[in-house]
Amino acid sequence: MKTVGYIGFGAIGATIGARMIEKGIPIKVIVDSSRRQRYETAGVVVNQKTYHFDVLTPDVVHAPLDVILVSVKYNQLSEAAAIIKPFVDANTTIVSLLNGIDSEEILSKTYDRAQIIHAFVVAIDALRIGNEINYTNNGKIIFGAGYPEAAARLETVSAVLEAGAIDYEIKSEIIKELWWKFLVNVGINQVSAVLRGPYGLFQTNPQAQALMHQTMQEVIDVAAAAGVQLGDEAIPTFMTILDTLGKHNKTSMLQDVDAKRITEVDMLAGKMIDLGKTYNIPVPMNEVLYKMIKAIEANYDNLA
Repeated sequence: MKTVGYIGFGAIGATIGARMIEKGIPIKVIVDSSRRQRYETAGVVVNQKTYHFDVLTPDVVHAPLDVILVSVKYNQLSEAAAIIKPFVDANTTIVSLLNGIDSEEILSKTYDRAQIIHAFVVAIDALRIGNEINYTNNGKIIFGAGYPEAAARLETVSAVLEAGAIDYEIKSEIIKELWWKFLVNVGINQVSAVLRGPYGLFQTNPQAQALMHQTMQEVIDVAAAAGVQLGDEAIPTFMTILDTLGKHNKTSMLQDVDAKRITEVDMLAGKMIDLGKTYNIPVPMNEVLYKMIKAIEANYDNLA
């Protein structure tokens, strides 16, 4: 059996990890030393069931892991790349589940590109409050060899996901798929954080949908300039998925705002603003959302 590690055991990590535990896979959760006792004592609660797991810290010797799933926040990625070093050797495959389009590039500054698999999670509606996570939709991991030299690692990842009963799909055009997921997050995550609205708002409200669609269209325009054609089906494809999500559940960015955590706006609107300048493409919706979300973060002390 392959050894599987996680770094970033929040809503997505814990949802996937709990399902692997149910299938008898002894997952390892990698944390820095300051978090070890909390994870060992409390574990995590997923859909009202408490799960415990082996906790690894970089100061304790351990054999390298076969696969490490990375699902930390964007602003923690460089730190996470350093924390997992003791558990990585040449045979370790690293799978980034982060939102955005450049997490693999960041990881490649530390690790060989042949070890890094491009991936993301779609159609998951996990809601995290403290150490409790609830979800109604299992979601699916989409992955592929964004770096051609990593193609030999796809079989290892699929074997681990199959053993853990995790739905997945391998995509030959994974870079295009990552841009599509970027479109989704740039649109609904950011607009939901400003409107403080759950998925149900975007399932039924024309005004919320219009704001989301306008923001997504900017990604389509920038992607085309970058040589990635998302096509007319990009937004309708997401709307079909949106209808399957729990109406009371929330995007990860809205969960961050509710918990008064730093959001991933730099990875989304911030990246869009940079790309807009690079390709001379106007991105006014993202410019406004960036300012609004930064203002919300600065005003956390006054938010209910």
